[in-house]
This record gives sequence, C-alpha cells and structure tokens, in this order.
Amino acid sequence: MYSARLPDLRALELLEAIARTGSITLAAAELGVTQQAASLRLRRLEQRVGRELVVRSSRSSRLTGDGLAILGIAQPVIAAAVAMDEALELLLDAEERVAVAASLTVAEHFLPQWIMSYVRNGNEVGSVRVRATNTREVVRLVSDGEADLGFVEGSEPPPGLRHAFLAADELAVYVSPAHEWARGRRVSPWTLASTPLVTREAGSGCRSVLLVTLLAHGVERERFAAPALELPSNTAVLEAAAANVAPAVISTRPAQPYLDDGRLVRIGVGRIAFHRELSAVWRAGQEPASRPARELLRAARESRPLA
Repeated sequence: MYSARLPDLRALELLEAIARTGSITLAAAELGVTQQAASLRLRRLEQRVGRELVVRSSRSSRLTGDGLAILGIAQPVIAAAVAMDEALELLLDAEERVAVAASLTVAEHFLPQWIMSYVRNGNEVGSVRVRATNTREVVRLVSDGEADLGFVEGSEPPPGLRHAFLAADELAVYVSPAHEWARGRRVSPWTLASTPLVTREAGSGCRSVLLVTLLAHGVERERFAAPALELPSNTAVLEAAAANVAPAVISTRPAQPYLDDGRLVRIGVGRIAFHRELSAVWRAGQEPASRPARELLRAARESRPLA
C-alpha cells in the first residue's frame, strides 16, 4: 500500500527542474506551467513530506539538503516514468497504424485503389505500411504477427487464418511473337505442363493456381516440368517472356500493356480458364484486431474491383 507521504510525480519533476535551472520561474517555464502553479505545487510537496525542500530568494532558488536527498531518491522514479510514457506513446501510435503484406499482383493493381478509398473514408495515408512479396510469405507474416492484414492470391483460404474474398483475377499463358506457340495460339494442358516456363519464385500465387488447375483437368503431377527461369517480380517475368526465354503464366492485368504493344501473344490452353481469388487474411476474430486494419479491409470490400 502506498504511503500517504509519497510525492506526486509532477512535483518531483518540478523539484528536478529547479535543481537544474536554479529558479522556480525557469523550472515552471520548462514544464509548461505558470510560476504561481509551480509555487503551489512546491508548497504542497513540502507540506506532504514535512520538510523545507527549496531555499527561495529573489534572484535564484536552490534545493536544501532534504530537497537534494529526496531528489536523489526520486530520480529513478522520474526516469522510469519518462520511459513508460515513451513506451506507451509508441504502443498507442502503433495501434493507429496497419502493417500490410500483399502479393505483388495485389500490391501493384488493387491495393492503391483500396488505399485511396481508405483515405477518402477519413484515414491517414501515412498509417499504412506495405510490404509486397509472394503469397506464401504474406501468409507467414500474418501468421507470425508481423503483419496485421494480408492480401493473397489463390482459391483456398490459408489454414489457421480468417479469410475474406475481395476480387477475382485471371491468369493466362503468354509467349513472344517469335515463339512457336504464337502460330497456332493454342496448346494442350499436357503440353503446357511439360514445358519449362519462366515463372515467379516458389510460393507465388501464379504457380499454385497453374498447378491446381491443371491437376483438376487430369494432368498428372509427374508431367510438370521444372521452371526454365524463376524471377522475383511480374515485370521481370513478362520481360523474359517477351525476350523469348520461355512461355509465362501470369495475371492478365500486368500483361495487358505487352499485348497492346505487340510484345506478347496470349495462348489458349484447351478449354481451361485459369482463375484465382484475391483475398484478405488476418489472424483471429470476425474482423482484424486494430481499427486501421478494419478500416482498410472495409475500404477493400467497398471498392469496385478493377476491370
């Protein structure tokens, strides 16, 4: 139980400021209070401990022996209070931010629109911190608590995470106009599976959708060839395909400018369409835990999917 003589923290801060400045007036200015309020605070402190703590004069003020002794006892308390205040400020500030992990396709083609809606709803754009990576890494970051909200590609919700569908995306096969497939513009699912492709790294949504879709259409797992080349971004994959390194399977959104410029040709695969869902994931609860994460999810849900 606390003693009734335990000083108020603000009075201890005043005592420290007087020792530092040699003046009640200067100490009051440093703490942002009036001289009268500082004097009243000091008198109450002296009444509480029953000792004179400051020798006052018209030119300066100094601590008595008792004042110096009490300040020595109080300094660890003052330092701890300052540290607690700083830590609390960081904690509360962090609660007003949202750490986002997003797959590259979402980060490049959907997330900017969702953040615009988030800001129009009255939120600060600076409260969003985005990390763009592949779907597997997004799931890991959210599962480990390093991201408050994740945006992933695929058709199945990641195990252990909450999941909300946001938009649909289509993948397609693309080759250089110089590639042999460009003449017929159509290949069988088995030909696609057995052909080394230029592709994103392991863990990307594109690769998992290709595998799942072809398996569902009867292609045997052992027919799948190893990638010809693995690259870390959609643009790198498209550039490699345009250079005729190998065919690529990628989202139609980043590929459209390459089609418009005649640098790539879209190839049909039997009667198969490669579709995937773009979804939000978070750790627990019907909605994400933090207010900014809930606001960003709301903005994503309300935004009309891009065509």
